Amino acid sequence: MKIQHTSREVWRVGYPPDPWQWADWKWAAPEGRFQGRWDALDGGLYRTLYVGGSLFACLVELLAPLRPGPVLAERLGEITVEPEDAAQAPTEEPGVIDVDDWTARRRAGSAHLTGRFCVVTAFETIAALRPRFAGIATGGLGLADFDAAALTDGRPRLLTQAVSPHLWEMRQKDGAVRCDGVEFLSRHGDDLPLWAVFERPGDGEISPHLTDTAEHALTRDTPDLVRAFELHGLRMRPRP
Repeated sequence: MKIQHTSREVWRVGYPPDPWQWADWKWAAPEGRFQGRWDALDGGLYRTLYVGGSLFACLVELLAPLRPGPVLAERLGEITVEPEDAAQAPTEEPGVIDVDDWTARRRAGSAHLTGRFCVVTAFETIAALRPRFAGIATGGLGLADFDAAALTDGRPRLLTQAVSPHLWEMRQKDGAVRCDGVEFLSRHGDDLPLWAVFERPGDGEISPHLTDTAEHALTRDTPDLVRAFELHGLRMRPRP
């Protein structure tokens, strides 16, 4: 299994008052667990904090679900709307985002990340995990195999959520924690590295693996935000 030491700047887009704090447990699903790719399948075990190698990587991940679907956009384009109806009940075009509201409810931040992270799609890691998880992948989830494609596929999160606690529980021979989280690549590009940082018992409001935390302005004019909008084919709603 490939576990390597990381020491570098990372970014995050979160919520006030501090984007670097763990998500409050009150936001977990009714079964007591979060729904992120590397969150624990067993609710209440620990939380994860997702960070990116750049602000752009974070924004690409967050904005991807807002992309206009090509089929929906085409069908809406075929609908003829009477001027009176458009005036009384205007319909927002697909992919048009109220970016001022979106940024007002979020905070961007940078920090220094250190720790030992499992490079989950490395060949050594896949080979080590495959005997344990191949049955879940091919049987329970109907995937072709337990491989890098399965681990980067955004749909079968039950697979990565099952792998996550296995990595969280691993210990070295002396009993020390073996890895502090997962290093993985964005589904939107192999040049967008991401990390999931595991919470451990005794951690404070911010992971001890994150230091030199800082907040940065996030507005409609932020270059990385403009670039992410262009990448996903999104448009900013004009100011009134």
